[in-house]
Amino acid sequence: MSDQRTVLLHVSDRPDDIARAIGIAHTLHDARPEYSIRIIVNGPAVRGATRDADPLEVPGFASIEICEGGLRGRGIPVDSLQPGVVTTASAAVAIADAQFDGAAYNRV
Repeated sequence: MSDQRTVLLHVSDRPDDIARAIGIAHTLHDARPEYSIRIIVNGPAVRGATRDADPLEVPGFASIEICEGGLRGRGIPVDSLQPGVVTTASAAVAIADAQFDGAAYNRV
């Protein structure tokens, strides 16, 4: 288990929930700046991270990780993602691994 405290914000339903998760990340960071914050996105919500969606302001203190399987399943190429957004091979694996490492899980 890592000494770093990590919070996972899981977004999977609606594309606009990514912006909501960013707001929650700001609240967490203001209260606990020492936390590592990961926003993990899969399912229909992945569309909210494309260049066609409203621009996301990715905070420097958090990561936004999009499930590659969710992108493939919707025919969305990785190069269509907004700047600052990264991918993870599988959201389910990333969430499980982080929880086994002691991360706190929050569904958005």
